[in-house]
Amino acid sequence: MLWRYRFEYVLPAGPDVVYGFFRNTENMGKVWPAELGMRVVSREGDVYTVGFRLLGQFFTARFRIQELPGLKQHHETLDFPFGRLEHTISVEPSDSGSLVVEEMMLRSRNPFAGRFFRKILQYRAQAIKHSFGVAEKPVYRDPFRISLAAGSLMSVAGTVAAYALLFLQPFSFTGGRFIAGIIAFMLLWFFTHDIAHYVVGRIVGIRFSNYYIGLSNIVRLAVIPKPFRTLPIALGLKIDRQASRATPRGYAAMYTAGPLASMLTPLTVPLTMLSTNPSSIAGLLLLAFAAANIIFTAVFSPKAGCLAKARKAIHKNRRQK
Repeated sequence: MLWRYRFEYVLPAGPDVVYGFFRNTENMGKVWPAELGMRVVSREGDVYTVGFRLLGQFFTARFRIQELPGLKQHHETLDFPFGRLEHTISVEPSDSGSLVVEEMMLRSRNPFAGRFFRKILQYRAQAIKHSFGVAEKPVYRDPFRISLAAGSLMSVAGTVAAYALLFLQPFSFTGGRFIAGIIAFMLLWFFTHDIAHYVVGRIVGIRFSNYYIGLSNIVRLAVIPKPFRTLPIALGLKIDRQASRATPRGYAAMYTAGPLASMLTPLTVPLTMLSTNPSSIAGLLLLAFAAANIIFTAVFSPKAGCLAKARKAIHKNRRQK
């Protein structure tokens, strides 16, 4: 998919001053949303490596900056997790100072990339103008942020819908029982994970600021081809560290609750189906899926998922002793 963006604005400073602002990579942290934590990691000639956090994951990206004739530069990503991004900046004299024209092109397999990058780039343009005193300080509104009330309600509704499908069996056609079962399975796998984090977290003293739509932790593994690593979505919870009063053991319990829920609650689907018909092909197939889900989570979560975070919390508890 292809998205194009264009921003044009006037800044009350000379072209050399404005162009120098863009050339200074230290200004990067000033104009990108603080939530991204954008920073330069390294530089080799005209190639830069930056680190940033987006959709609940930490990424690095490499890009080249090419100086063009006049006050103009072209940025091109060499290694970018969301596809390919090109960005041209030109600065020209204006009666009021300097005219800045920015043109960007994003190619990505992620169908949501265009939306959240537009939000980020709009913030950036206003932040640049704010740096020169011609705009209010921007406020970044994450399009994938969900309130605690809405996220919890959505998780509970998804769980209730799963069991409603399982027990009401609304599909009367051939294969309908299996289809209802697989939908119920996926709903439980997706929605019980974070509500389990939330409930256990509240009990042990952890506080959360919001839910968000982000990327699954499996993107950290090499099991998914690189072009598709920004596709597996997941519901996430953002911890409010300042308001939390949990011990490391409490954090470990909270982190463990999520994968346990997403391993065990889907298992109730085939077990329920087989309890009424032990020879049910649909039930046996879903039992195989449930077993595969448990094995996959047990193997990979300790490497890059919530169980890895739980283990880290336990090690922290031991060090404190």
